This record gives sequence, structure tokens and C-alpha cells, in this order.
Amino acid sequence: MRVGILVSGGDAPGMNSVVYETFKGLKAYNIELVGIKSGFKGLINNLTLELNEEMLTAEKNKAGCILKSSRCPEFKTPKGVKKGVSIVKKNKLDCVIILGGDGSLRGAKELAKNGVKVIFIPASVDNDISVSSYSLGFYTAVYACKKYIETVMNTIKTMERSCVFEVMGNGCGNIAEQVNKEIEADYCISENLPLDNTKLIKSIKKNKKESLVIIIQEKLVNLFDFCKSLSTQTKREFRGCVVGYLQRGENPTKEEIKMASAFSALAVQCVRTHDFNNIIAFDGKKIIKKFMNEIQ
Repeated sequence: MRVGILVSGGDAPGMNSVVYETFKGLKAYNIELVGIKSGFKGLINNLTLELNEEMLTAEKNKAGCILKSSRCPEFKTPKGVKKGVSIVKKNKLDCVIILGGDGSLRGAKELAKNGVKVIFIPASVDNDISVSSYSLGFYTAVYACKKYIETVMNTIKTMERSCVFEVMGNGCGNIAEQVNKEIEADYCISENLPLDNTKLIKSIKKNKKESLVIIIQEKLVNLFDFCKSLSTQTKREFRGCVVGYLQRGENPTKEEIKMASAFSALAVQCVRTHDFNNIIAFDGKKIIKKFMNEIQ
């Protein structure tokens, strides 16, 4: 058997661990794993990468992904999907394992509809994939935010300032809300905790703490204009910090690597037993598989 593997969309810590564990697991059954570079774009353009244990071992506990990733608008078209299907056939791939978020899942479903056998593994720092209660990268993204905020606040407190930290979460407040819980921030603004500027200003004016921490989900406000407005209205000095790509670039935590290994183990089992067109998901207690055709 020959199996392809690709990652699509934004990278997530733990992807390299999945590639390594999947390679190792399939090798035990004499199944070849073929790397597809740069996601669906690479699939359309037949960009493959020969994988070996030495290269994967060197990268397995690092962030990013050795396979590279990209966005691919062309794959959203019937013509693009058709190209992808033809490349799968050309490379004689019996199955394609796909890591990514909701957009990648839609791509996986399109391949499945067109006769390609697929397995999908949820990987998105935002943890916003409805079919799984956990997606790879979330633990590490939260940890990276927490570490960054604690480090920055050492200097912010020294100058008796306050700080607004913008975290990732394009349309999803999971990172902001989890970081808020873990560091016990003074305020959190997210999709589920919308900004009430009047209330916020009143609360800050009454707050006796010398240095305040506000967590805000990205794209809800212009961060630096927001900080300027807070400073003017509260007579406190606010600074703005964008955590940004640190959330993707932090090496996966031990907890993340454990999840990556569990996702991979079930993916390998599905390949070995020819149980295709499955989503590998977490139900809050254990890793399970969901048949793709049953998911809307």
C-alpha cells in the first residue's frame, strides 16, 4: 500500500509528531507513507516529498510542519478537485491522510466524494472544528500565550502600566477564554464575551490594581486604537501586545505530543484495516472515528 499525507491551512504544533508517528506506525505494516508538500496546492501540482525516519525524527517535537502548508483557492473549484484526484491516481495512492481545520475537512470531503479514500485529523490552534472536541495545537497555543503574557507582565508591572494582549481566534474565542481562565486575567473580550465599552471603562476606573491584564480575541477591535482609547478614558497607561505567531511557533507540549500520538495510532489502524473516509476525533474522553459521510 501507498498512503499520502498532507497538511492544509494554518500550521499547528504537533503536526510533525503526527507525521512521524504515522510514518513509524505504517512502516511496521510495510505500508509506504508519501509526503505531499504544501497542502492541496502541492497535491494539484504533484509536489511530493520522500519521507524517511531520520528526517522525521529530527523534526518530530518541533513546531511547524516538515511537509509545509498553504492556502489553495483553486481546490475550492471542481476543476481543482479534479486535478487533485488525478494526482492521487497518478501516484497510486491508496489513501490520503489530511491534517487541518474546517477548510481542510471540506477539501477532504470533496476528495472522498470523488472516489479518493481519505482520513482526516483535526489540527487547528483555534480548537474550532465542530466534529471533534479537541484539535491539534490548542494546548500548545494556550501555553504559548500564557508564557508570553507572564513574561511581558514582569516589565509592565515594573512601570505600573496595564496591557491588552491580542490572541489568535479568527471567528472563535476559545484561545482567549482558555488563557483568561489559566492566568486569571482581569478582563476578557471574545465572541462569547463581547465588548461593552461603557461597562469596561467604569470597571477599570473602580479597579484598584496597579497593573491590569486584558485578553482580547483578534479582529474584534483595532488593538492600538483600543489601547489609546482606554488610556484616554481611564487615565491609566495601557500598552498593546500581539501574541501572534508565537502561538503557532511554540514547540508542542508533552500533552500535545500525547494527543498527536493518539490521533496517529487510530489513523494507522484505519489504514491497516482499510477503514477509510473517517474523521479521527476526540469526544472529550477518548479518540474515536466518525464516518465522514455522516457529518454535515
